[in-house]
Amino acid sequence: MAERTLLLVDDSALIRQLVRKTVSGAGIFSSILEAEDGEKALEIFLKNKIDFIITDVMLPKVNGYELITAVKESETGQDIPIIVISASRKEVVDKIKGLNMGASDYVIKPFDGRELLARITVFIKLQDLQSELKEKNALLEKMSMTDELTGLYNRRYFYDHINMQIALAKRHTYVIGCLLIDIDHFKNINDTYGHDVGDKVLKGAANIMKGKMRGGEVLARFGGEEFIVCLIKTSHDGAVSAAERMRKAVEDANLSNDANNPLKVTISIGVAIYPQQGLENSDDIIKAADKVLYCAKKGGRNRTAIYSEMVSSLA
Repeated sequence: MAERTLLLVDDSALIRQLVRKTVSGAGIFSSILEAEDGEKALEIFLKNKIDFIITDVMLPKVNGYELITAVKESETGQDIPIIVISASRKEVVDKIKGLNMGASDYVIKPFDGRELLARITVFIKLQDLQSELKEKNALLEKMSMTDELTGLYNRRYFYDHINMQIALAKRHTYVIGCLLIDIDHFKNINDTYGHDVGDKVLKGAANIMKGKMRGGEVLARFGGEEFIVCLIKTSHDGAVSAAERMRKAVEDANLSNDANNPLKVTISIGVAIYPQQGLENSDDIIKAADKVLYCAKKGGRNRTAIYSEMVSSLA
């Protein structure tokens, strides 16, 4: 049985006893909390995780309608089912009023225990379906922004992130760094050891770099054996320092479980900084980082190259 708490609100101890007896026999709720007036009910609601509410309309201090309004206006109460029970002679008017305020259902006193239980069960099932749907939507959202192999953010998420950061940087005049990272000789790893080992290297390198991330740094898999990092509110020296932090961490790591037979890899990194002349958007920044990544590869690999330095050398 799922852990569910019912808040039962009625100024009649007899009604509360009848409802408690009805729901306790069905084993729907693991806990039942009671209040004899609306004010006490709100205190209980604010101090506990409530999953379901059954309330009378005519209550001392705070009436049932006011209670429903307060619960539905709270962040935690929007999805809580509320069944109103009432002995009011204005059945239709009160029912419409309660439903308009956010009540899920309306039961007239004296009530049949079997009917009340059936109505509760319907809303519990709906609640379970809503929770399942939220979990699936959350998983789909995560999958849409996550690389399946490494668990890092994917290319799509990275573009959304860096585009947003560039817009903010233009407005608030701060510096963004972009690091494009490539695993050296990765094709040789796949050809020599097979793709399973290649995947292990990708995941291992990703975990090492992820462990070196600091506040304001977002790491993503860019594609194949390439990774990319966005640094916000950084500087030239800060971006280079971040690149070297990751390069050295990968260089020092053993990606094999066997200490006697280590599997070592290195990475090359291209660093581009925004704002810089000629770099206006995310494509410009990434292309600049890619250019100097090529220079790092051509210069011997396992090193960091900086776009601003390459531009200066050509000037």
